[in-house]
Amino acid sequence: MPERTLRKDAQERRQIILEKAAQLFARYGVENVSMRHIAREAGVGQGTLYRSYTNKGELCWDLIGESCIQNKDKMERYLLERSSSSLKERLETVLAYHLESLETHSPLLAAMQTNNNSEEERSASFYNEHYESIHSLIVRLLEEYKESNGTSKMDPVFRADAILSTMAPEMYLFLKEQRHYTSDEIRDKLFNTYVEPLFL
Repeated sequence: MPERTLRKDAQERRQIILEKAAQLFARYGVENVSMRHIAREAGVGQGTLYRSYTNKGELCWDLIGESCIQNKDKMERYLLERSSSSLKERLETVLAYHLESLETHSPLLAAMQTNNNSEEERSASFYNEHYESIHSLIVRLLEEYKESNGTSKMDPVFRADAILSTMAPEMYLFLKEQRHYTSDEIRDKLFNTYVEPLFL
């Protein structure tokens, strides 16, 4: 079989594994799903699964990473296509996209935080990379606001950090599980705190 066909088959198999794993995690929770269960649902042998992912942690990070890349691309595409939309609308939409990603993956991220030190190191690396990519988009919009309003007091970098600290996965889960806010309420409160005051 040609090498190109092998690569294509491996990629398709990987996609099936990720899709089935995501469905199982959503249904049963990360902790309650085994690699054997994932292999069975994906229709592959355990040996095949372990050749792709040596443990569930690797699979989880691949799943999260792929989603985050897609979400970042979605934000970039929106900003390019809607460059003529109001700054307020663009800022709120970017934040809403990020919140949607949190709603989907916060339980998965929270579960991964309980893993061993090697996973914690990987978690830190992942957070840094994803954090900076989203942070740069928010800073870009806040710098546009600063230039258009001629204000020197607002620090776009600090304000973007403040916004993202409120949207950290562990904080998002705390607001939902301990404060009992819905995802819509969290979104509205975030906008009221960080976006609305800029446009009064």
